[in-house]
Amino acid sequence: MHATIDAQVTVSIDLDKTLPLATLAESLTEHHLEATILEELVKSLDERLVEAYCGEKHARGNGDRRFQRAGTSTRTAVTTAGEHEFTLHHVKDTAATGDDPTYFRPLEDLIEFDGQRIYQEDISLQSTELATSLSFRDAVAHGDGFTPMPSRMTINRRVREYGSKLGDFVRDRLPGTNADTVVPDGTKCHSQDDHCTYHDVNVTLGQITEDNAETTLLDVNVNEPWDDTAEDLEENEAITDDATVVSDAEESLVDAFETSYRSHQLDLVHVGRTLGYKLWKDGTFSLETRKAIASDVTNDLFHLKNSVALHAPRNERLAIRERIDQTLENLTKEAWRLEQQDSPKAASYLRKWAQATVTFAELALEGQEVLWTSNVVERAMGEISKRCKNQWMRWTESGLESLLWLNLVRYADSEQFAAFADELLERSAKTAMTLEVSVDATRGEL
Repeated sequence: MHATIDAQVTVSIDLDKTLPLATLAESLTEHHLEATILEELVKSLDERLVEAYCGEKHARGNGDRRFQRAGTSTRTAVTTAGEHEFTLHHVKDTAATGDDPTYFRPLEDLIEFDGQRIYQEDISLQSTELATSLSFRDAVAHGDGFTPMPSRMTINRRVREYGSKLGDFVRDRLPGTNADTVVPDGTKCHSQDDHCTYHDVNVTLGQITEDNAETTLLDVNVNEPWDDTAEDLEENEAITDDATVVSDAEESLVDAFETSYRSHQLDLVHVGRTLGYKLWKDGTFSLETRKAIASDVTNDLFHLKNSVALHAPRNERLAIRERIDQTLENLTKEAWRLEQQDSPKAASYLRKWAQATVTFAELALEGQEVLWTSNVVERAMGEISKRCKNQWMRWTESGLESLLWLNLVRYADSEQFAAFADELLERSAKTAMTLEVSVDATRGEL
């Protein structure tokens, strides 16, 4: 079926004035050209479909047809093209029996509206994308400058709906991912539920070394233990049996992912911070001394990191081996000194986690490149902090999880978010449509 729209636009500009291009563009937008074209297109299709059922309007013999015109009704909708009001025809089937509808709108066999909703899927998805970085109220204010936006409560409902759908979409595509590097981390957000003051948020990212270490979101959940997260990922083969886990020293996290085949790499950036805290808890040293001790340990670890970066590409394994041994020896001696100087917590921390600080170097001896920092998930935590952790923000468990799915998939795996949007908006249906536009402009007349 074809529909042709003839549009004429007349633009008059005073020759004694200079008109900025931006002003001209804004003027065309203010005239709602896209909205007008869409409305006329729908009107044209509606009329042609009704004619196919009922014949041309007022034509002789129409009264003997099975299908009869049965008036019109108004359908309001908002899309990214603007606000629309469509007048759609009803048709009566005089021979309808059983469950067949007596009255129907022919256009709905060709054009699908989003149920009874005024705001269609395209503008709804656009509003939820805004809400991943702005408050619901700000998303309305920001979007209204470009296109009509739903209310903040409507955006909230769409976030819950689309976030839940996106979570299912990611989980359905998760089996067989086989990430060989797992980077998990957790944080807390204020709760508005009665049963808790804070929500525990767990985020797990994964990387596949063979795919140029592209990062993907494996899981995000609220108020679930790390054991459940690790078990689900293992059952779905989202992570390999011998994956390397890169994280901070949160014991419940490390224990959940730990197996006899997996290695754990402690984030080197966290070592100096945590050691400084342990030294403060021991209460033995002054601030200046604590900083010096933490700095010495950090320098040792980053010396190892730089050594691996230098020697691994040259396959100089002996140099890496010597640096690993020297680093572990230095950590062991530092732990002994701290214990002798009555700083047991700091000493215990170094002894417990020393081996986990050199995992990336040990694997480099086997030709494997493994992260020495969990920065990729720390940046994701920053995205959560920007959107969800302002002092006045309070969340329900389900609302927070839905927003996090939208936020983190857009951040960590934009291709997957684009695939979800394509499925939600049924963009594959564009293959059933061709659109040709021709414009003739002569001597300033358009």
